[in-house]
Amino acid sequence: MELWKQLLSDDVGRLSIIVISVTTVIVGVCISYFIKKANSRDDQ
Repeated sequence: MELWKQLLSDDVGRLSIIVISVTTVIVGVCISYFIKKANSRDDQ
């Protein structure tokens, strides 16, 4: 718990959490897009 307090009390820590979150969302969207694209090609 102390580690989270130290991480969130610093601007660099907050920025790193935001970057990790945004990167995870972008990767998830890309993976779902490519899966849908691959499935639509299989149907044709």
